[in-house]
Amino acid sequence: MRVAEYMRRGVHAVDPEFSIQEAATQMVNLKIGALFVAKADALVGLLTDRDIILRVVVKGANSALVKVADVMSTTLFSCNEEDTIESVLAQMRERQIRRMPVYNAAGRPVGVIAISDLAKAIKGPKQMQELLRHASKSETSEEVTT
Repeated sequence: MRVAEYMRRGVHAVDPEFSIQEAATQMVNLKIGALFVAKADALVGLLTDRDIILRVVVKGANSALVKVADVMSTTLFSCNEEDTIESVLAQMRERQIRRMPVYNAAGRPVGVIAISDLAKAIKGPKQMQELLRHASKSETSEEVTT
């Protein structure tokens, strides 16, 4: 099974200079929990609803004044749409992440694959157990940096 079969096509991105308030509004309007951050047609980061809560809301910062660049995660791990679901799950487990940008053969971002998308590919209780173990581990071990 290939990533292309389960990924969500399309890349929703914001500029790193957008305010957190603008980015959060975009997330609500799109009904998504994460936005890629792009500069000059290149992905430079990822902003999640969890980042906003832990790095802005909890600290009492004004979301209209805080920039996406100050909150986003800058380490992006990616995959190719021809990669196998198994290899992507292994990468997610190893790196303790829940979503990855997906690139095509030409090196352009074409979508995203999330742990929830991988659940659709699960066949059998052993694979489901592995997926749940990974999701639980990444949820409890995410580090918050400022």
